[in-house]
Amino acid sequence: MDNRIPEQGMTLNDLVRLGAELALGVEPVDVGPRIMETPIYTGRLLALEVQPGLMLSASDVTYASNQNFAVEMEPALVCGIMLSGGPVTSMVEGYGRFVRYPQQVSLMGFNAPLRYSTPLRQGAHFTSAGFVLRPSFFERFADGVADDGLMALRELTEGGFRTGVISHSPLITEIARLCLDHPYTGQLERLFLESRALAFVIEAAQALKDERRLVAMLGRREYDRVMHAREILDADLVATPTTMELSRRVGINVTSLQANFKTVFGKTIFAHVREQRLMMAKVLLQEHRLSVSEAGRRVGFSRPSAFSAAYRKHFGHPPRAEFQPARSMHVI
Repeated sequence: MDNRIPEQGMTLNDLVRLGAELALGVEPVDVGPRIMETPIYTGRLLALEVQPGLMLSASDVTYASNQNFAVEMEPALVCGIMLSGGPVTSMVEGYGRFVRYPQQVSLMGFNAPLRYSTPLRQGAHFTSAGFVLRPSFFERFADGVADDGLMALRELTEGGFRTGVISHSPLITEIARLCLDHPYTGQLERLFLESRALAFVIEAAQALKDERRLVAMLGRREYDRVMHAREILDADLVATPTTMELSRRVGINVTSLQANFKTVFGKTIFAHVREQRLMMAKVLLQEHRLSVSEAGRRVGFSRPSAFSAAYRKHFGHPPRAEFQPARSMHVI
């Protein structure tokens, strides 16, 4: 198969074109993530238009040099999650900063051509997955989009530049992970990736639908306070503030914060912090190859046995299982 990767790397528009070419051109033996090396980055990249107006993308890349990565896009809704790496701050021309955090599902919608740039440092490693919805995707439904979730997705593409954040979703995280690591090849792989893209859209739409319900229940101001509290916690998971300090910073009393946090996320503040710390530990084990005791210590566990027990309870396997060789990827 011809090499369609430009020497200078690829912008998101390049990925969209590549996905369309793959969908309309010669059927590849493997449509999964490609292993590649360019002057900009090395790693794996997936770009596939699975349906008209719906593109699935995923990447596991390391940047080869310090650079300002610029992207130009036509009107679209972009939804993605960083599985590792970050935070990443982009400058959107005419609108200002847009920050994406690890394990956070970010949404960006715009109804006119847009350009944004992201400064990236040499050696920075990012793993991410997401989807792009073009206006043609919603046009298929004409005026029949009645579901609150789909309506919320479409509304993000109206009225200039709009952004949003979806509450932490373990299911979306798993969907994103499977876009990069799965056992399928050929036609079965294409069907699997299409199903993951649709599942991604469905879960994002459902999350926005749930947000509308929670805003109606709590009020926008209280809902935003809970989201701000989570952002503060996620910004420094090792040295998280006390509940009292957190409540002071978001401007709400402790009892209301604890109750509203559990209403929004279905878990206590303590449970959320522990879950996020375990996710951080998983990255330290898989990508940085730290020992079990060191990874546990880095995320706040004083005893390796307590860390191993918590890790097994959350992930279903002991932390030492992360040292097993990863599944090899097919290469075109």
